Amino acid sequence: MNLTDERASEAIIVCGVPASGKTTFAHDLARELHWTILDLDTVTNPLFEHMGGEFLVDVPTAQPAARASVNDIRYTCLFDTTRENLALGNSVVVVAPFTSERTFPAAWARLVERLAIPEPRVHLAWMDTPPGEVVRRMRLRGAARDLDKVKNPERFLSPEVTQAPGVAHIRIDGLLTPRQQLEHFLSDFAVREAVH
Repeated sequence: MNLTDERASEAIIVCGVPASGKTTFAHDLARELHWTILDLDTVTNPLFEHMGGEFLVDVPTAQPAARASVNDIRYTCLFDTTRENLALGNSVVVVAPFTSERTFPAAWARLVERLAIPEPRVHLAWMDTPPGEVVRRMRLRGAARDLDKVKNPERFLSPEVTQAPGVAHIRIDGLLTPRQQLEHFLSDFAVREAVH
């Protein structure tokens, strides 16, 4: 195999609210494609928790924060690690809520700029899971980080957080089986790739 014939590195950004199923899907997708997986929680949570961090609810904002919050720093770690992998030629599946980036075109454009690859090589996959199912899954997993969210799901699952992305994306039905999700996504992704 000639190394110069390998395709350019790409990024699939998997987004959605916590407990929507995005992490399971992202791991299955990375395994199927043989791409690197980068998960916001894996990359940042041990340090975040050690420092006494709270589990925040992502609130979408169109403009970058005037002063970086802990959550902004977490995303910076994820973006920098992603950019390094892409620069080395590694295609990546990146998973996080990405609430602002999926909601506002300007925030999405900033994400693409930070990854330093052409926009056609950055793809958004949105895990669409009904709020009632999200709350049910949170109750089932019983994680400490979910306690406040389960008590007040209306704040955590507000319409602005659960709406469809405001940028081009591939929708993943959160109620399908993991295998069905993967098959549907790969079919849609192949069509999208054929266009570019």
